[in-house]
Parts: sequence; C-alpha cells; structure tokens
Amino acid sequence: MKILNLNCQHGEQPHLKDFLEKTMLAETYDFLILQEVNEKVLAFLHQSPYKTIHAFNKETGQNSEVCIVHRIKYSPLKTDFKSFAFMHRDPVFGFKHPCIGMLWADFLIEEKIMRIASIHLHSGIHRNVRITELKLAKNLLLSNISGPVMLAGDFNSGWSEERINNAKALAPEFAWITKDLGPTLDSRYCENVAHLPNRIAALLGIFNIGIQLRTDHIFVDKETACTSNIKCNILSDRVSDHNPVECVIKN
Repeated sequence: MKILNLNCQHGEQPHLKDFLEKTMLAETYDFLILQEVNEKVLAFLHQSPYKTIHAFNKETGQNSEVCIVHRIKYSPLKTDFKSFAFMHRDPVFGFKHPCIGMLWADFLIEEKIMRIASIHLHSGIHRNVRITELKLAKNLLLSNISGPVMLAGDFNSGWSEERINNAKALAPEFAWITKDLGPTLDSRYCENVAHLPNRIAALLGIFNIGIQLRTDHIFVDKETACTSNIKCNILSDRVSDHNPVECVIKN
C-alpha cells in the first residue's frame, strides 16, 4: 500500500494542480491524505479511478478542509469527522477555522478493516491545545476498531520537544514512522496572515530566510509497525509550503 500525505495550502502554489492531477492519472498512490483542501483544491481531485471523502463541519457551518482520496477499489465502510475548531480561538478565524479537525474512514483492505485518518491540529505557539486535540484524536481512532490504524497530517509541531510529546501521547498504541524524516515546512512559502509565526516568516522571507520545521507526521498502530516493512520519504516537489510525504507499507 502506498500513501501520500500533503497540506495543500488551499492551492496557493501554482504547481499543485499539475502535481495532483499527474499523480492521480498515474495511479501512484492508493490513498492521498490531505489537509487545507478548499473548493479550489477539490476541483483538482476529480480524477478516475479515485474518489474523495470530506465532511461538513457543523461547528463552523463550512466544509471541513481535511480530506481522504482513495482508489475506487477501496470503498469506505464508515466515515466520521471531529472538529477541533472550538478548542482554541484563532486570531484570524476566531472559532470558525475550517482547517482544524480530523476525518477518518474504515476500509476493507486484504481482509482486514483499516482505519485511515487525516488530521490538522491548531497552528501557532499554543502547543497545549494541540496535545489536547491529539489525545482526543487518539481516543476516537481507537474506538470500535481491531484492525490497523494510520494517522497522518499536519501536526503543526513547531517546537522540537513537542514532536516527542506527541509520540508519547500516542504511545504505546501508535508508532511514529516518520520519526527519522527531516523538515517538511519551509516558512518562505507561508501565507502572510495575522498569526505571529506567519508574520515573522513573511519578514524573514523578504531576506530569503526560511525556517525549516518538521510539522507533517505519520503514525501507525504498533502491530503494523512491527510486522510490516515501512518506508517513508519526503518529496522535493514545491506544491505547497509543505513538502509531500509518501509512505509505502509492505506486509
């Protein structure tokens, strides 16, 4: 099974459309686990032989922006969504931030039900809210499932110790399979919105100075991590402020 994780940055980068369309036409991946998918990005995803799963966020009254794209042969048995929007007030969106939340779906794969989730945690300097969201996500993902589980997405883990704390919060049920990967976010390509980190990034970007952060991660259940051959890799394609991360799992 081959998976791609990517924060699409609302289609801000001009090469995203070609990247997604070519990737899907080539049938490179079984699943694309995406974040910051708005209507612009959704228009890039209508490619056979794939289907798209996304959800309406009742808390914000908007479509959520976490998304799972899957090969047609993997029909979802069940899907669910949890908004994290009201767990922290965003300086730009208030409590109407459509990005923040988790979408998950159960698929029958090789006679096992596998749960796959796309997550996007709050951005900014407030790491406590992110760990609270992650603990909630863990409880939801482990509910009523006995098969493999994969959690991928944008964890916005800007602090170095935060990544370790994330792994501890998800342990022992989950293993951090992208632990050895390098940075995935380049601040030079971030939007200049009214978040303090974005404003700092924009200022540094004037001088072509970028901050490299490890914000995108993939976790799988402990059994899958122990019994499978798993390889993860960061792609160099500049299609977002985040680099795509691919993962190959072989039994």
